[in-house]
Amino acid sequence: MQEPRAGWRGKLSGTDMAVLAYGGCVILSYIGSEYKKTALYGEKGWYMGALVQLVFVFSYFLVSRFWEYEEKMLLAFMAAAGAVFTLGVLNRFSVFPIAVQGANSSFISTLGNINWYSGYWSVLFPIGMILYWKAEEIWLRIPALLYTAVGIATGVSQGSNSAFIVFAGIYVFLFCISFQSVDAMKRFARLAILFCAVCQGLRLWRLWRPAAFDYYGGTLSDWITLSRVTLAGLGVLLAFYGLLCFAGRRKDFEMGRFKIFRQLLVLSVVIVTGVYLMLLYLNSRVKGGIRFLGGFSVLTFGRQWGSARGATWSAAMQVYRSMPQFKKLIGVGPDCLASFLYANLSDLSELLDRQFDGARLTNAHNEWLNTLVNVGILGFISYGGIFVSAVVRFLYYGEKVCRGKGKYLCIFAFSAFAYTIHNVVSFQQILSTPFVFLVLGMGECLLRGETDS
Repeated sequence: MQEPRAGWRGKLSGTDMAVLAYGGCVILSYIGSEYKKTALYGEKGWYMGALVQLVFVFSYFLVSRFWEYEEKMLLAFMAAAGAVFTLGVLNRFSVFPIAVQGANSSFISTLGNINWYSGYWSVLFPIGMILYWKAEEIWLRIPALLYTAVGIATGVSQGSNSAFIVFAGIYVFLFCISFQSVDAMKRFARLAILFCAVCQGLRLWRLWRPAAFDYYGGTLSDWITLSRVTLAGLGVLLAFYGLLCFAGRRKDFEMGRFKIFRQLLVLSVVIVTGVYLMLLYLNSRVKGGIRFLGGFSVLTFGRQWGSARGATWSAAMQVYRSMPQFKKLIGVGPDCLASFLYANLSDLSELLDRQFDGARLTNAHNEWLNTLVNVGILGFISYGGIFVSAVVRFLYYGEKVCRGKGKYLCIFAFSAFAYTIHNVVSFQQILSTPFVFLVLGMGECLLRGETDS
């Protein structure tokens, strides 16, 4: 990799080009759309049309060229988001320091619906967690650790299952890059211990006030805040941390010699994912399901699978298959999935009306499927390229090239990564997507400044 050059006149980075390409695809998709008003402003209630998409592109370049990095700015982010997270935890346990009109089990904190709340959380939560893992200064690490504890508490209790995808992805990713040193692995272990400890703290809260927890029984949030699994994990992690402390005293100890465990973990994740997808496919295809497995809804892909994600994903795929070939390249228009669906696929729209009691399906609840339909395969590739290039470049240069402030590039990489995996089961919305483009711009600005100095 060649080091990027800073400044407006400098060479465009891979991420810059992906963002520009995406902006061009949005314009092309709008021009070719039959639903000009919706394509320009977006679907009512979502407003993710061309104007907003181009604002995202503009904000990325504005921040990446003119923002000045400062660690105190990260503390300001954590202070604001930490207040939101704290209210989220309290509201889930029926404590309302601020009266919220219309509050219910799916409406918490100052942001409202838990799916929107979870999207906001996915972008902001990794900032404190990775800052603690990376920072040396105690004045950064203490608030980062407190922020992470609150972020874990609201993440596991808020109710949206997509948060657990973020937890799994971040912890696996962080473990894999923590083999650089014993100190890095010890910090990872502390963060893993913190996760288990916070879960047990929430369990004690629920045992103390069993009627206070305001969410549905049988959900992941309900299960993990009552389970003893994290208590067992706490014991294992404490033993692991003790071994790291002991090993760290030996001058000849090198953490890199144990990278085989990283390969084993990655291989295990790949195998488990592959086996699950294979069982999901076979169990869904066989009439009545595979013997002993047919009764498990999580292993049967149907319209109710994944909180009705089976219905929304199937609908989006059917929409894409029905689009003209040229439209498959440029899409039906920004935020126009619903417009195309209800205008052209009457059988599918009637089926969805019955599925969702007359509610209009405005997006696929999978950002990548949604992007494929709205801006086509060209927009899908360029949009994905934004996140892939940013995560790879921020991590690479942060570890191999940059020094000083540049070491904090991994914070922005993890934030973009968390947003990416979260939205496999979620969607673009005004409480998360603007923030992730700002984060991408901040990372790019820091990278350009460090490699130019």
